[in-house]
Order: sequence, then structure tokens, then C-alpha cells
Amino acid sequence: MKTKNKFFDFKIGFAGATVMGIVVFSINYYGTKNLTGGLTAALKQATYTFIFGGTIMKICENVAISIKKRRTALVAAVVVPSTISLLLTFGMHNLKGTPKPLASTIPTAIFVIPSTAIWGMRKRKQFDLQKKDIIPKKTA
Repeated sequence: MKTKNKFFDFKIGFAGATVMGIVVFSINYYGTKNLTGGLTAALKQATYTFIFGGTIMKICENVAISIKKRRTALVAAVVVPSTISLLLTFGMHNLKGTPKPLASTIPTAIFVIPSTAIWGMRKRKQFDLQKKDIIPKKTA
């Protein structure tokens, strides 16, 4: 499977940053009618999601295609990057003094677990299909 960057997925980073930036802006702006606060929160979230989202999803992809057993690969493609993401998010909320760091980590869990499951399955399917095309079939 050809990949442009071994450690980072720019498309997914950008897509995640866009979605999460809009979500965070909406929550902060419509809750307070404060444009500056909404934009600041959105930019912080978008930057964080771009960097970590692009990295986490590339880890998911790499795990999904590097383990031989399909089922093991798919489970690991969810567990490994999701755990990293949740630990980073929880750690960041603890360092920043968020009043409820565990509760603040729940939205990450809601997004990262299904996202890694879908992405891992997609990338593994692409990998398996590509592998079938490369390896000649044995004739009886």
C-alpha cells in the first residue's frame, strides 16, 4: 500500500480539524454569543485535532496493515490509537487544570473509537485487496 507520509495523514488531520473546529466554535459561540471566545476555542481545537488526529489515524492505519491476522489487526487498530488519544486528551486536560478532566475526555472517546474502527477496517480492506492483486493465485 503506497503512502505519502509514514507518520501523518494530512487529509484526515484537516478533515478532523474542520469538523471539530466547527463543533467547538458552535458550542462556544452560541452558548455565549462571544465571537472572539468561540474563534479562539475553535482554533485551539482545530490545531490540536489536526496534529493529533492526523497522527492517531496514521497509527491506526499502520497497525491495521502491519499485523498478519485480520481480526487481531482490526482490534489493535482500534485499541492502540484510541488508548493513545484518550491518554493524551486526559493528560492535556489535567495539565491545563480542567475542572472535570475525565468528563472532558468523554467526547474524544465518542469520536475516536468509532473513527479508528471505521478507518482501520477501510485501510485493512484496501490492503487486503491490493495484496490479492499483487500475489498471483495458485492454479490447481
